[in-house]
Amino acid sequence: MEIDNGKLLSVISELKREHSDNQYYEVKAANGGIPQSLKDTISAFANTPGGGVLILGVDEGLDFEIVGVYDPKQCQQTLANYARKDFNMPVSISTTPLSVDGKEVIWAEIHEANKTLKPIKIKNSGKSFIRLYDGDYELSELEEQLFISARGPSHFDEDIIPESSVSDLDEQLVSAYIANRKKHSRALAKMNDTEILLRTGVTNRAGELSIAGAVALGIYPQQFLPNYSIKVSIHKKNGHSNSIRAINVNSIDGSLSIILEETLKWIENNTDVLTMDMPNGHVRNVREYPLVVCRELISNALIHRDMNPLSMYQNISLTIEDEQLVISNPGGLYGLSVTELGHTGSKTRNTRLAEICQFIVDEEGQNVIERLGSGIPKVLEELSILNMEPPIFIDGGIYFTAILKAAGRNETLKIDETILKRDSQSVIVMELQKGTRSRSELEIATSLSTSQVRYALTKLIKQGKVKKIGESSSSKTKYGLK
Repeated sequence: MEIDNGKLLSVISELKREHSDNQYYEVKAANGGIPQSLKDTISAFANTPGGGVLILGVDEGLDFEIVGVYDPKQCQQTLANYARKDFNMPVSISTTPLSVDGKEVIWAEIHEANKTLKPIKIKNSGKSFIRLYDGDYELSELEEQLFISARGPSHFDEDIIPESSVSDLDEQLVSAYIANRKKHSRALAKMNDTEILLRTGVTNRAGELSIAGAVALGIYPQQFLPNYSIKVSIHKKNGHSNSIRAINVNSIDGSLSIILEETLKWIENNTDVLTMDMPNGHVRNVREYPLVVCRELISNALIHRDMNPLSMYQNISLTIEDEQLVISNPGGLYGLSVTELGHTGSKTRNTRLAEICQFIVDEEGQNVIERLGSGIPKVLEELSILNMEPPIFIDGGIYFTAILKAAGRNETLKIDETILKRDSQSVIVMELQKGTRSRSELEIATSLSTSQVRYALTKLIKQGKVKKIGESSSSKTKYGLK
């Protein structure tokens, strides 16, 4: 991409509208020297799908005013030295000097590292970071292991569950599944039921279930995989007391097809139908969040979530807040980028699960997956027909988020506030009033996600309301009120 003043001013204008940096751009004043946090941002962008851009010579605190860097050549040389010497692996950085009204700005593109090299760590501190909306967040040891696990192919859905058996399968689901497999395969049509389950990866020769088999066809997969579920909630509508954190909170479990259907019912019961003027001049009743679109996004989350044991402590989350629906699941995109979604062939992390689900039908006789790769194009087509904005997709490498704006609401929404804030700062303060807490203790006590707690703590520390107690690099670090 060619970088010029027009592109720079366009990005600055975008950041001004958002009132903050975002997932892809970070500005630093650098008019008095290179800021200490620069290495954190370089690590974060190198670890994040698509990388990111550092803009030196722009001051966020002055409403993104162009202030110019202290020395353009020195800035570029410092970045080059950092890239070669200060990380566990060399980082690729491309720099472009620009001049606006006599003030020098450095545009530095930090390229995503090859997945076989992630996570990129700062040598001196041993810390690694990831980009999360408008900030750089230190990876936990568990998250670093997730990056390492992602270096190779994923077959976790084929892992066998010890002490499971065909008695843990739902007879009706299995019967319909086997009939469907026989219908579509001349080879399988000759086999008995036990052999079909074995040959299609539902069981092993001992009759134990694979993770894919249990999730797709199990009576209650949560017996073995307690966090294979969707946590749903609505966050603070107008008219509710400030003490109300969320309403209609639920955890939806069961087999994959049951979770899908029950989640859609929850959305149907908790959202409105709008009467809207269509572009063709007709009037049409439209759901705030069209169910056909929600169905595709939810099924994608259920099928493509990371089955790595390190990720299985996390649920998929679905929240409705600030006139948007947010679905987030463990595991980033697999084998493609956000820009390729809907425009190229599908690649799936859980190949066995996806294959099994293609032969499962729901209560209404509809396939859970109609055809691999058809979901996102269907979403985009439906939203276009309804004159709704396309979803916002965010790939964080070890998580993936889809944001669907409500019908009839075309305002620009701030991603950093609407996804993560959820009034989490006040919730954290209320909990810390009881005494000091570690980050993990805050997650358990508040039911907030890791990302929410991180975001809230960072903001509260910057605001001078919360302080760290203990070594900042230690997992035993506590937080308390100032």
